[in-house]
Amino acid sequence: MNWKKLFPVGDILTASDRQELERLEAGTSELRELEARIDRDWTEANNRIDRIRDLAAMLCTRPKDTELYRRLEVAACMPSHPASGHQHKEAALGAIRAAIADKMLPEVPVVRRVLSRALDAAERELAKQEKKEREAAEAEDFNYSPSGRVLSLQQRVLELRNAVAARYSIEGAVQGPGGWRQRLAEWL
Repeated sequence: MNWKKLFPVGDILTASDRQELERLEAGTSELRELEARIDRDWTEANNRIDRIRDLAAMLCTRPKDTELYRRLEVAACMPSHPASGHQHKEAALGAIRAAIADKMLPEVPVVRRVLSRALDAAERELAKQEKKEREAAEAEDFNYSPSGRVLSLQQRVLELRNAVAARYSIEGAVQGPGGWRQRLAEWL
């Protein structure tokens, strides 16, 4: 079922909601760049020697490049043992990802508000469709049996109820639901 035809995008994810979410995301851009830089520069132990060779080869063509030399230094100083190399990188990235998650906390009520609007629209459509089919069944004097459309709407209502009720890590969930772009992908 094409949900975008049934529920207009602008009615579910309003322009102001989207702007608010994009503003929150823009506020984390420096942290996301730092995360990408650490992920790129801090190699894991099994790729360490290859990374050192590649950086040294690039440094031969640009011997005065201090940024490239710093990246070579970082690669050379990373632990050789596979487990500890992975632990160092994850410890650094974990702190940065936690800071990004903290800055994105205000997205929770906005996403719930958008999903609640979608749930309301789906419940209205389900009630309307069920009523129409029940009336048709009564008019023709046969037992009501939901159509594929009604079953699909029922499934959608259930999915949206679960999405609205999903707990974030701040609410005690071990792992909260994905970010706003992932949760609202069908309305973007």
